[in-house]
Amino acid sequence: MPLQNSNGNVPGAMFFAAYVGPSMNPTLREPEIMEILPYDKRPLRVGDVAFFLPPEADQPVVHRIIRVTPAGISTLGDNNTQEDTLLLQPKSIKGRVVAAWRGQKRRKIAGGYQGRLIGRWLHWRRVLDRGVSPLLHPLYQALSHWGLIAWVLPAPFRPRVVVFQAQGRDQFQLLLGQRIIGRYDDHRHQWQIQRPFHLFVDGRALPSKQDRDRVNRKVLTERRRTMNHLLTQGVRHDLVLADGSHWEIAAEDKEAASIVSQLGCAMQLRMTPGAIEPSHHGNLCRLLVQVDAQTSVADCYVPLASENDGVVVCILSPCDHWGGPFVNLMRLSLVFAREAQAHGGVLIHGALSERDGSGVILAAPGGAGKTTASNRLPAPWRSLCDDTTLVVRDPQGNYWAHPWPTWSRFLDGGPGGTWDVQSAVPLKGIFFLAQAVEDRVERVGPGHAVSLLGECVGQASMFMPLGLLKEELRALHLERFNNLCALARVVPAHLLYISLTGTFWQEIEQALEGGHCEDT
Repeated sequence: MPLQNSNGNVPGAMFFAAYVGPSMNPTLREPEIMEILPYDKRPLRVGDVAFFLPPEADQPVVHRIIRVTPAGISTLGDNNTQEDTLLLQPKSIKGRVVAAWRGQKRRKIAGGYQGRLIGRWLHWRRVLDRGVSPLLHPLYQALSHWGLIAWVLPAPFRPRVVVFQAQGRDQFQLLLGQRIIGRYDDHRHQWQIQRPFHLFVDGRALPSKQDRDRVNRKVLTERRRTMNHLLTQGVRHDLVLADGSHWEIAAEDKEAASIVSQLGCAMQLRMTPGAIEPSHHGNLCRLLVQVDAQTSVADCYVPLASENDGVVVCILSPCDHWGGPFVNLMRLSLVFAREAQAHGGVLIHGALSERDGSGVILAAPGGAGKTTASNRLPAPWRSLCDDTTLVVRDPQGNYWAHPWPTWSRFLDGGPGGTWDVQSAVPLKGIFFLAQAVEDRVERVGPGHAVSLLGECVGQASMFMPLGLLKEELRALHLERFNNLCALARVVPAHLLYISLTGTFWQEIEQALEGGHCEDT
């Protein structure tokens, strides 16, 4: 179970790490942040969830201790059926997991005697599951082979095959309603369908590898031809970010052009005739926007331009579908945010404010008062956005904050709005909001800041993981965690307690100037 750690370079100090993988489910679930306490002189106990580095391994592991003997220490993942083959020596164990964080929610992880009871219960639950499964498996296999349920299922309720783009190629997905129930495995050349959905699928009607390759060649050729034509003959919108990336956005049809125009208006993007070559020196990315009536929210895969020669295609639903402009604008903006994350950036659920050319983020969950706090800021403070901020890292390692639109203002005929997205400011501080009777600031360490940022980033990027395989999702979580660790080491983070009538901005100013603030 690979993971990355932060704040683990101080002997005897508590540190944090991101959990990934299934081996400790349900005790730990990715992408939780683990709070780890070194053992120092405390004894190793059976039942503890231990953080250790196996011999001759470069990635740490988290499993539960099940046996301590003079010969070594045996471990087992709560979701594994067999204990680990290697016996550990005490020097390999770096600490024990005492809590797991999701944002500001901390959950204790039991160890010792209580941990032993939990481990035994999970073990017997797996034994029971293995005992019942063989009894039901023959019936399931027979129903799946005969296809009786798939045959009598009405056509509107049958699974359908869709094509989505991932890692520079088109892949087949199987959808039941808006749920992804299967994918075509390119390595095994066969369909992988979740249980019990085999019962609803006629496997003989699903496309094969030859069909997939034919679709790939046809779609790729058509998309390149369309993109080249639109960029030379049509009108495009340009987006330039502080990390050096330059986006050219074009629409394939009239309805897509209307959506792109709305995006350009909301983000205050410049329109450029396609025949004019742009004068830029950054990384060029091209986005082609299409509209397809068969596309749903479940098809919302966020493509990466860097995996497809700088060209991506985003397929949207017609605006009269559920969510309308809100869903489409959100999906388009996530394409830019996903590429920024691949280069060290993150999309944060937080308001962006500026004073004297420096930016601070007021981060908090929805409804926690970001907009109210932004509106209370007096001059020379200036509110740039009140909901979401895109943070990018330039080639020199500096962090810049771009104001991001509040897309919920476009939901259900809302008022909309415009934001000067390309006016980035250097990021000097992140403040996590909390209501209180008096204003004060507490400085938080990088490990705690990563946990708090994880919740804010997850809320802002909630559509980004859709359509990803487990391996791709794990890579996305690790990439995001590494970005947050790097950000927390460079940009100071604080807890900001705000009263209803106080001058909380003075606390921010004092913290930015290096004045007194409490540590937590």
